[in-house]
Amino acid sequence: MMRGHQSGAQDMIEFAVPHSLAFTFFPHWVMDLRSRFGALKSRLITLNVHDAVMQLTEGSCDLLIAYHHPSQPLQLAPERYEMLSLGRETLAPYARGDDAGQPLFRLPGSAAHKVPYLGYGEGAYLGRLVEVIVKQAAVPPQLDAIYETDMAEGLKAMALEGHGTAFLPASSVKKELKSKRLVRAADAGQYEITMEVRIYRERPELARHNKAGALALWEFLRDDARRSTTG
Repeated sequence: MMRGHQSGAQDMIEFAVPHSLAFTFFPHWVMDLRSRFGALKSRLITLNVHDAVMQLTEGSCDLLIAYHHPSQPLQLAPERYEMLSLGRETLAPYARGDDAGQPLFRLPGSAAHKVPYLGYGEGAYLGRLVEVIVKQAAVPPQLDAIYETDMAEGLKAMALEGHGTAFLPASSVKKELKSKRLVRAADAGQYEITMEVRIYRERPELARHNKAGALALWEFLRDDARRSTTG
């Protein structure tokens, strides 16, 4: 039984993924991957960004998937870790739509009528990106922070109930936008930021563990990225 368990563990690729990506990006990405790469056994370790990075640096996972923005780079030494780009994602403000399809709350608001703001907890990666959006805005939004949590899904649930405006990754609100339960709380192109979704690993020559499946997957993803670049 133990031998069977150990061989099973060797087949299992362990991914450390922040909560926001685990709920939205990861399920679709793995489904698409299986159709092109083939059978894939995966174990998902869901954490905040800092702890997900720690999983990789401590050798407790095979691969890390995380958002990247130049203003908030992950502290991973390039001589020890390498990365590939898996795509892009937009972080923008959303609010519940009224009967006419208009947002209940719209940015920027005013000093007299501040926008109720559903925010990320202190230190959350997406929260730091919201701070970048606010600092770079031509017209600073007038926000009244009424609720906070570390998880984008928690903010989305509150926005759906009409409590306020939340900055959410576009992939997390596809269904809600289609049904108009959520709508953009600002004009397109305003109060938004584009992030990259990246996958990281310890370089094989330095890695404490090298699973055949994880190595094969990385080669596939690298070839895929090259095809996308040349194509």
